[in-house]
Amino acid sequence: MTGAAIVGLGMTEQGRRLGISTRELRRRAIDAALADAGVPRERVDTVVCFGAMPEDLRYAGLSPRSSFALMSGGATPALSVVVAAGLVASGQAEYVLSVYGEAFTGATPRLEPNHGGGGRSDIGGYSYGYPYLYGLVGPGAVYAMAARRYLDVHGATSADLAEVAVVERGYGSVRPGAVGYGEPITVADHQASRLIVDPLRLLDCSRPTDGGVAIVVTSAERAADCAGVPVAVLGAGTGHNIANWWDGTMAGRFGALPDAAPRAFGQAGVGPGDIDVAQLYAPFTIATLMQLEEYGFCGEGEGPAFVRDGHTGPGGSLPTNTGGGQHSGFYATGFTPLSEGIMQIRGDAPTNQVPDAELCLVSGSGGNGGVQGSWAHVSLVLGRTR
Repeated sequence: MTGAAIVGLGMTEQGRRLGISTRELRRRAIDAALADAGVPRERVDTVVCFGAMPEDLRYAGLSPRSSFALMSGGATPALSVVVAAGLVASGQAEYVLSVYGEAFTGATPRLEPNHGGGGRSDIGGYSYGYPYLYGLVGPGAVYAMAARRYLDVHGATSADLAEVAVVERGYGSVRPGAVGYGEPITVADHQASRLIVDPLRLLDCSRPTDGGVAIVVTSAERAADCAGVPVAVLGAGTGHNIANWWDGTMAGRFGALPDAAPRAFGQAGVGPGDIDVAQLYAPFTIATLMQLEEYGFCGEGEGPAFVRDGHTGPGGSLPTNTGGGQHSGFYATGFTPLSEGIMQIRGDAPTNQVPDAELCLVSGSGGNGGVQGSWAHVSLVLGRTR
């Protein structure tokens, strides 16, 4: 057990072309998180920023003892919880604020040098790593390689990926504000969507969205005095897929093994069978299948049947990505699964609340070790405070 708790969650509207600058999105998320926690600004002594955020502290009216940028791609939000827990445990901080905000599709003028809300159409992952020199461009190509290997090795098909998309769209189609709200899909719809990078189709892929998210982390003891319903960080683990580059297994793993998942489960004193709900970092459908297997929720090659049999859907043994995930909910990097995990444990998800959810597995992946796909990985086990 880490001894830390998440006591505040603040979220702005999430969507496309909101017309709000990144800095304003972050300020709004900070305001909401502090109000939720009942923590005044002057009590925040550390701020963890998702990447470089010049002027944000002044703009948001914060005066912490320390602040720093943390960047591990989509693993950053979950990693910030690990860092915050360490700062709290070591006595370096009492209240840690972690904040994210981006306007990938916003149409506002560029108000912030190199980091503004100026209608950026990409998610920043198109040219990292030397494989770019040889034509491996963009995250879709990387996930497509993993998908092609998976389908070939396990005899799966594109229709198995479609089942993942249909389940997550089902969750998103009833969540107001989600990108898939009011638009359920079928396997046939998925199969009819255009091919993006073989074997991934349009409905296998997430879409960039605008929005801000912030959380407040403190000790379990201080959490009792906060206004927000505390969520205990029971276990955490980190790993990195670059190790798998050297042994040639990178396309066969997502990064949870051998380090992140076992450490998180071990700290929490639980196993895969104890988890009530899972929120997975999965910007492409193949990532959901691979993680279900890597985390031990089902056996190798059994992910398609696990989804097809309804285990990840409403009422299943492991409801997964219950807000629609990054495909049909919204894309706030690793804050997509983390925010939904917090709400599920609190019991206040606006839709698709899992009854009596006590343990939630949250994953985050991103960054790279110089090779596209060599992502860092973070596992969190969140639970109710006792």
